[in-house]
Amino acid sequence: MAKVTWEIEGLKDLEEQVGKLAQMYKADAVVRATLAKAVRNALEPVAEQSRAAAPYDELFNTSGIHLRDTIRVDARIPTAKDQQSSFVHPNDIVIGVVSAKKSAVSLSHEFGNARTTAKFFLRNPFEQHLQSMTDTLKSELAEIIPRYAKNLQKRKLIP
Repeated sequence: MAKVTWEIEGLKDLEEQVGKLAQMYKADAVVRATLAKAVRNALEPVAEQSRAAAPYDELFNTSGIHLRDTIRVDARIPTAKDQQSSFVHPNDIVIGVVSAKKSAVSLSHEFGNARTTAKFFLRNPFEQHLQSMTDTLKSELAEIIPRYAKNLQKRKLIP
């Protein structure tokens, strides 16, 4: 699978604001309340399109749980286990993931198998939404960071 990376330029002010907040208050709390929240919101359209593209088999599914029901969005500070992945850079502050329950069905649909070709229900939506994710991330950060800083000031947690 190809690794997709991109850089967002023009966010120096927001980066400085997050850095200042992290110095004045708990860094992990600042990251969760600002960056992780913005990343989660930016990935939600990808998850929705992935749910729409995921296979749905009413006839042969006896459990009642369909692949589309297992798709979720997660944005978090990378854990030690995350750091072992080749997709996570040591300098990453937050990672965002759109995932489906790991099973033979999900792997077979996303990557194909000996009998069927791959039907990308996760990768295609991600690639189609790269620009909108970037735009959403910028706008979310521009809104979330000042609101969070104001909230911390109101609660007298920062000067």
